[in-house]
Amino acid sequence: MEDMMNGQNSARAMGPLRVLVFPGGTEIGLEIYRSLVYSKNIELFGATSLDRDVGCALFENYFTGLPFIDDPRFLETFINLLESWLIDFVYPAHDAVCLYLSQNRDSIPAKVLTSSYDTCFVCRNKRKTYEYFKEIIPVPKVYASENEVDKFPVFVKPEVGEASRGAMRIDSLVELRHVLQKMGNILVLEYLPGEEYTIDCFTNFRGELLFLGVRKRIRTSGGISTYTRIGDRHEFSQYANKINEKLKLRGAWFFQMKRDEGGNLVLMEIAPRVSGGMGLFRNRGVNLPLLTIYDALGVEVKILENMDFPAEMFRSLSNYPLESFSGEFRYSQVYIDFDDTLVVKGKLNPLLVLFIVQCRNRGIPIYLLTRHRGNVLSELDSLGIRDLIDNIIHLGEKEKKSSKIVGESPILVDDSFAEREEVMTTLNIPTFGVEMIESLIDWRMS
Repeated sequence: MEDMMNGQNSARAMGPLRVLVFPGGTEIGLEIYRSLVYSKNIELFGATSLDRDVGCALFENYFTGLPFIDDPRFLETFINLLESWLIDFVYPAHDAVCLYLSQNRDSIPAKVLTSSYDTCFVCRNKRKTYEYFKEIIPVPKVYASENEVDKFPVFVKPEVGEASRGAMRIDSLVELRHVLQKMGNILVLEYLPGEEYTIDCFTNFRGELLFLGVRKRIRTSGGISTYTRIGDRHEFSQYANKINEKLKLRGAWFFQMKRDEGGNLVLMEIAPRVSGGMGLFRNRGVNLPLLTIYDALGVEVKILENMDFPAEMFRSLSNYPLESFSGEFRYSQVYIDFDDTLVVKGKLNPLLVLFIVQCRNRGIPIYLLTRHRGNVLSELDSLGIRDLIDNIIHLGEKEKKSSKIVGESPILVDDSFAEREEVMTTLNIPTFGVEMIESLIDWRMS
């Protein structure tokens, strides 16, 4: 995908694209960060309305203490920040921010990476979402009042909310009345006891649904899926297409469904933004936040997915911005590109070096497969990692990488989408972009 950027007239004439993530410290912001931080054509910036958050430890350029979006001073302050940093794209990383920025996009001197205001408006309010789709997709039964409830338990949640705040199961009329007295603008819904799914999607600038990936939400905490596994897509494709036909969506988006007592799928919510769990598909080769930027530039994009690995993802509160992945996946040789892969923006890629060390500990050979025109041995010496590489394979300008990859079960790590596509298509082996390396790290250090 990186290769598509180079010839685009719509890209910046000088330097990388400047992308600001706001708010940068949310789970959504962290996934956008992980998706873009190693892209050679993107310079990342972040901002938050908090005094400090995790973004301070991740973004090289990070602004703290912005007014909150309901503060009259916010828009002017935000515009000044965008202009001072010459920002090209703004990535909203919160539902309320998506709605606000979509409503004010004509005043913002950068492209806002979310769907239209009308779409964001419908998606932000769950009552409106259910009313909008009730004749199109199965939606939960909504009780107009406590007197209509004919069966307990029921489920209550705010009309406007996120992260499962205020959402709870109610088991009796007494409990329901107590909650209704305390909370306003709340939905009383039928209780859905079955399995829950997130369906991550991508719609291009023509309105075409190019990707849908299903994740079963096995374990959640505060609305965040802490254990998620790949699910069968066939059952959900009709709903994804109906949503895409009804709403004007653009770029990365997702919806969630849950099974009722009879095992039927029921819509829970739709969100016109990146989901925190999209990292599972990013590590399978589908970088939805990056695809969204290319699509905003009018670039025709392709989907290239490792269909077998990883199969599931675990997330936890940790001191490093990574997930842990699992699945049956074995490899016996590793081929790595040099420019913009091992060395990114003039510096060693630390996560890739960690992976190389892991391979060395397991006796897995590392081959550098490169068209680099300089003295690679000398540069590896200066970087201090010459002894970590088993062999250097130089390629001619038009020589295909697939012609040099051999072995029983090799893999390729390469920043270039075109190179990965050629190798995967020719050899039918897994390939990994720089944003996918975290799926290869075994934190057990075995």
